[in-house]
Amino acid sequence: MEMASTCSSDRVFLDLELLLNRFRDRYVPYDVRGSIKHMKFLKTFLMCARKWSQSNDLYLKSENIVKKVSIPSFLSCIEDTFHEYEEDIHSPSLRSETDKYGVFLEIEKQIKLLKQEIIQIYFALASSRSLQSNSCMTGDELLEFIDLILQNLADLTNGYMDRNISESSISAALSAQVQALEAKLTFLKSFIPFAKMRGTADIPASLLAHFEVVALNAARLSYMCSYWDDAEEMHNPQFYSMIYDQQQKIRAVDFHVYETYMEVLRASYCSASLHTPMVHDKQILNNFNDSLISCLWELLCYSLSFMDSMKDEMHMLYAGLRFLRSILREHQEKMDEQNEKIGAFLSEAGIIILSPTLNRVIEGEVSFLESTVVLDFCDMLANTNINLKHFKDQISGSSTIESLPNSSHSLSVQHVCKPSRHMPSKGKMPIAHEVMVGLDDEAEKVIERLVSGTEQVEIVPIVGMAGLGKTTLAKKVYNDNSIIYNFHIRLWCTVSQEYNKKSLLTQILCSDGKHSRMDDLNEDDLLQKLYQKLKRNRYLVVLDDIWDFRAWNELRYSFPDEMNRSRIIFTSRSSNVASQVEYGGKPHYLRPLSEKESFELLQKKVFGKEDCPQALHGLGMEIAEKCRGLPLALVVVAGVLATIEHDIWVWEEFAKSLTLTMVSGTDQCKKSLELSYEHLPYHLKACFLYFAAFREDEKIGAKNLMRLWIAEGFVKKIEGKRSEVIAEEYLMDLIGRNLVMVSESKSIGGVKTCYIHDLILEFCKTEAKAKNFLQVLRGYDELSTFNEHPNPPRLSICSSREDFIKSRLFCPHLVSLQLFHDETSAHPHWLNICFLFCIYKHLKVLKLEGIYLKIKELPTEIESLLCLTYLAFKALQMKFIPPSIAKLSNLETFCLRSTETVSLPDSIWNMKKLRHVHVWDGCFVFPLSSNDNGLENVSTLPNLDTLCDLYLSFDQAENLLRRIPNIRRLAISDGQTGNGVLNMSRLECLESLTLELDVCCCSGPQGHIELSFPMNLKKLSLFGLGLPCSEMSLIEQLPNLEVLKIGCYTLDGERWELMEGGFPKLRVLTLSELDIVEWTETDPDSDDYFPCLQQLKLDQIRHLEMVPACLGRISTLETIKMERCRNDVKSLVMEIEEAQKSYGNENLKIIYETY
Repeated sequence: MEMASTCSSDRVFLDLELLLNRFRDRYVPYDVRGSIKHMKFLKTFLMCARKWSQSNDLYLKSENIVKKVSIPSFLSCIEDTFHEYEEDIHSPSLRSETDKYGVFLEIEKQIKLLKQEIIQIYFALASSRSLQSNSCMTGDELLEFIDLILQNLADLTNGYMDRNISESSISAALSAQVQALEAKLTFLKSFIPFAKMRGTADIPASLLAHFEVVALNAARLSYMCSYWDDAEEMHNPQFYSMIYDQQQKIRAVDFHVYETYMEVLRASYCSASLHTPMVHDKQILNNFNDSLISCLWELLCYSLSFMDSMKDEMHMLYAGLRFLRSILREHQEKMDEQNEKIGAFLSEAGIIILSPTLNRVIEGEVSFLESTVVLDFCDMLANTNINLKHFKDQISGSSTIESLPNSSHSLSVQHVCKPSRHMPSKGKMPIAHEVMVGLDDEAEKVIERLVSGTEQVEIVPIVGMAGLGKTTLAKKVYNDNSIIYNFHIRLWCTVSQEYNKKSLLTQILCSDGKHSRMDDLNEDDLLQKLYQKLKRNRYLVVLDDIWDFRAWNELRYSFPDEMNRSRIIFTSRSSNVASQVEYGGKPHYLRPLSEKESFELLQKKVFGKEDCPQALHGLGMEIAEKCRGLPLALVVVAGVLATIEHDIWVWEEFAKSLTLTMVSGTDQCKKSLELSYEHLPYHLKACFLYFAAFREDEKIGAKNLMRLWIAEGFVKKIEGKRSEVIAEEYLMDLIGRNLVMVSESKSIGGVKTCYIHDLILEFCKTEAKAKNFLQVLRGYDELSTFNEHPNPPRLSICSSREDFIKSRLFCPHLVSLQLFHDETSAHPHWLNICFLFCIYKHLKVLKLEGIYLKIKELPTEIESLLCLTYLAFKALQMKFIPPSIAKLSNLETFCLRSTETVSLPDSIWNMKKLRHVHVWDGCFVFPLSSNDNGLENVSTLPNLDTLCDLYLSFDQAENLLRRIPNIRRLAISDGQTGNGVLNMSRLECLESLTLELDVCCCSGPQGHIELSFPMNLKKLSLFGLGLPCSEMSLIEQLPNLEVLKIGCYTLDGERWELMEGGFPKLRVLTLSELDIVEWTETDPDSDDYFPCLQQLKLDQIRHLEMVPACLGRISTLETIKMERCRNDVKSLVMEIEEAQKSYGNENLKIIYETY
């Protein structure tokens, strides 16, 4: 029995670890995860309590009742519980993991009954310790105990804590306390090995006893937090206030032990030479340095008591410690020789940072001028900084490390470049479409391999150097008619160097537009979903930009081999990828363009459909020849040629310059990019380099990009011209120079999304960094060692939550921050971001859309960002915006991604500079009161340009619309009755309007709406309005309407008769989910209908039996696209096609999409 009582828990914990490792990638029910969490916390308690098993009995107090507890008896009780269930765990009848999970749940129920006693025992043990008593644990045992507590705290923040919390602000507050506890324990964990490494063989007993008290109190708090979801009182703010108070009382460096700390640090400094160098010395130094950086970071972020001179010295010390971190992360053997000096510096820095004098100054107990002790402290700080600077200069001069802080290059927007010697852009509309030259024979070869050959699935790799046109060729093949007709399913995915398995699967499944909202599916579900989608179909899947075979190994089991000639295309820079994968075929090596093809591509990119002037023909051939058949180089050079004078002398000078700068191989592209960059007018250089902030292969929203440019101050202000118009001209100029590519165009022209080639992206990163314009940091290695400039103006960071916090980045003068979540991290939720607002108070741009904030209310601390002009973030549970947001008086763009209805405060009407207010997936509620009915003294937002989506009952619309008089783009959702009057004729600037009723909550058309539209309207989207077909004449008469989308339940009736002379400028018409049977015109012989129509889109039109005869005669019609339409509708479209041919239109495109 004794053996069982001492070993049962350990064996059960071992079984638990084995079970978790075995099913690590499988879904574990939430209640089981909660049980596992509590078992881990119990393991920490048992490790601790066993060390005190020989101590005296403890007296536990609860509600004025004192209870005596013997630790050995209490442990025996727990062990008996484990022993009772141990045989069940190993029973042959429990074959599945589900059965074993059930046993763990039963154990956890029994342990939960002891919760309060465990918490009280922790408290009693900590209270029984004194500085004079010896520690019950050795240094190594204490480190093990601290490790277990840190693992428990990590479990709290990595998904357990924030599932059911009722208020997100509380969740964020608890997360902050957990992080603070982690920092204190991590310091203790790093201090002990550092002291031993530096020669302190025996850490004083009083210090170890203090460490024990800190660890016990931290373990107690973590155990309390682990049961936050088991007690109602823990859901109210008082519980979190108590946690905060308790956390504040836990001090890693208490005043009573400071002198002991100092003795150890000074002794370690003096006895360092006695220490024999060990393999792990560098890691020990690095850990202690990280802890000191963390402590100093806290002081710099949250302390306002420093004088400027003191603050500068503290910043210097912070920079010095980060420099030491960069050295310690180097792997060069020569740097090991510096460990002794680094250890001495860390001892000095520890004495300074842990000084009670510093803490007394911070807390306001003494001033800098009142105490000679403070002045002595300042002298020590200054001397340490001087010594660190000398050490840094010595290291930099000896070139013993490669990565050292560079000299600063101040760069404002006005100094991104000097004015170009060449002519500025002539404003010619750039050739945005993709020009394909010399790929016809290549495409034929690939297509032949795809449609013929072996029955089994085969991979066809397209291989070549960067910029050679691999993706362009793949797109040409993918969209070829023979491929479309030969394969049942076509899917596309861009892999890139850094990829995430779940993201790849989601991208593949969504590439045909037939799937959405798969966030809830795990990787196994997505693999199975893709397998089922492809099964029994002949499929073509393109995996673009594969760098190694690992990506294929992640996905290969989802591609069935039905022996039906299914195919997979790889595009890769490496020819080895295909040879290392199953089904890999012979690579198709993409050749460079010939001289003739090179000139043809150059000519088309420079002159479009026109021929090159004969006088420039020879120079053009010479320039094309220098590009050595590389399409990227040709495209970049063409972008320059398109913007300079088409004169022989100018082209001769250009050709000479090109000859001097071009080199062979991959350098050729770099030189081309440098050449292209130097020819940019100065106002475009900043805009171009700003692309460095975005990620590889990212499809960048054009509107969002232009708003960022405006917020950064890159766009000139011209009287009488909107900044957005000027920014669009900038973007089109960059596209015309072939530095930026169009990913998706708008239906009536213009750019919807854009991207840049990965080589151009790397150029932008390098150039932006060299000019101290913008710094890109990816992952912990770059974050932790970043120390290249004390005041970088802009940062783009891709990081996990843990790495970002651990890096302790401090750049108080930052003006622009874009933060993206590292998709390889297992924990995507960010709870506490208040520290951002405490540090970066000079921000103009804060873009957090790349991370998922687990908050329901925007923190009030945001009011400190008084310079902010652009704010964007993703918080799917966000419901409230605090009134303090009005203090951001300079804010122009406010974007939020939330699935909730978000309430805006009354103070929003005071934000007169607001131009763009967006919420995606959810909607905004603007505050309106009964006093708004009067016209006098009503606050307005005179500069508001865009408002999407607005939740508003139409009976309130009149009051709100008069308060946004200059709105240009508006989206309104009405989730109520849908009855009422909506008069928008007064909105003279309105160009784009979306009206949508909540059709999901009704079974038929909505009530009647009386509508009135402004005459300048260009784009109109309607959903669920229930308009009688007879009232469509109101819309047909809009003189400037170019795009019209009529969606589900918009029309009430089966017959829509077009009015003669209607839709005078309409170019795009989309009809979706309508019950129209007869669509006709008043005079079938008249041609006065749709005089400008170019695109007709029919989506889920199932009952249509008649279409207007005029559709067969419209000369401007270019495309008819059908999605999920019945065969009867297809027959009608075929009749239109025949009629168009009879009138000479042979180029009409008919696109069928089946689902």
